Amino acid sequence: MAYKISIGTAIALCLSAIIGDTLFVVTGIPIYQAGSWAIVAFVIVGIIAIVIALQFGELGSIMPGKIGVAYSYVTRPFGTELGFITGILLFFSYCAVVAAITFSFGGYLLFLFGVYSTAAQITVAAALIIAISLLNMNGVKKTAGLSRMLIVITIGAATIFCLYAFVHAVQHANFAYNFASSASQNTLTAFGAAITTVVFAYAEFETVTTFTNNVKGRGKAMAKILIYSILMSIVAYSAIAIGLISLVPASKWISSSEPLLYALAYVNAPHYLIAMIGIGTLLAISAAAITVIHTASRIIYQLGIDGLLPKFTRKYDDGRDTAVNGIVITMAVSILLLFSGNLYQILSISNFGIIFSWIMACMAVISLRRHKKDGAFRMPLYPLLPIIGVIVCIIFMLGLPRESLALGVAMILALLVLYYSIVEIRYRDVPRIKLFD
Repeated sequence: MAYKISIGTAIALCLSAIIGDTLFVVTGIPIYQAGSWAIVAFVIVGIIAIVIALQFGELGSIMPGKIGVAYSYVTRPFGTELGFITGILLFFSYCAVVAAITFSFGGYLLFLFGVYSTAAQITVAAALIIAISLLNMNGVKKTAGLSRMLIVITIGAATIFCLYAFVHAVQHANFAYNFASSASQNTLTAFGAAITTVVFAYAEFETVTTFTNNVKGRGKAMAKILIYSILMSIVAYSAIAIGLISLVPASKWISSSEPLLYALAYVNAPHYLIAMIGIGTLLAISAAAITVIHTASRIIYQLGIDGLLPKFTRKYDDGRDTAVNGIVITMAVSILLLFSGNLYQILSISNFGIIFSWIMACMAVISLRRHKKDGAFRMPLYPLLPIIGVIVCIIFMLGLPRESLALGVAMILALLVLYYSIVEIRYRDVPRIKLFD
């Protein structure tokens, strides 16, 4: 029997996935791009994320036993072709996220010790991936409990930063000057770039849907968990963005991967505070990595169970509720991606896959409603919200870098060729249908 976790623990898991790897890392980039308009971007994208989360809430209530996130939800209404593409894209997306955030972990840790070495950073990242993978082997119960503890520490560190920023701003800051954006930041193009970046910040809320069968209340509770988590994330991102601009004028921001430490150093904050925030960041990244590795492993397992991957991917420890070989495969792929040499490009591909899964989730809801498939939760304002979700996600996707779009499309085509090549080899007579009479 699957271990049951409370709604509070599930919210902690969801928060660790959403803000754990981005709250302390990504928040400075939208400010660099669009100045104080970044705060508006965090709110707007957060609202859209809630719209998408409602789709996942309904899909989870219809299929509470499925653990392959969007892959499972797409396969039922649209078949294995689109399901296979969605699943593989999502798996590599999450492995890329694991590689990127653990690489950032290595950078933060070495920064605190005054060490600057790419080789050392990769070594630390690989060690963290192995450690978290072994931790995930212990099962849902232990990893859920640890994630809950780590997200409390994460929120505590963020709160301390915001309080320091508020006190410093009251004493020293010129709010009119600090929140005034530069001419280049006050453009629609700059705001669009910030919106695209902020999408990355909310991209991983769907990871918690792999726990639907473990949550008390199952599908009906999942929609509440997603909505509450995203609302709390909107508050967290907005508060951190306001704190950052309170310390460093919006027009003077740089594209820093360590925004909180950059802001504290800018105002000559005490060293103990910088160390405290740095440690909080390390714990936040660890919490996020736990959830993302867990999700990626379950995608592999579900693909294996559905016969779309070889049998060895189906090994499962029922006692610990763990996809054993799925974790091993996720660990190996994530470590390999550390040596890619261009994590930014991989992250862009990651977000292509995630946004693609959002589009397909909206389409899946429409399809299942048309075929009268109901769950314990039905989203309001149907079909308006799924249609809005599809349109906005397409806009988000078109806002990705051209290289990312090209690589994403190339990956879809490659997966299609691979899928139908295997079908042709195994079955010879490929099914043929008429689209029109």
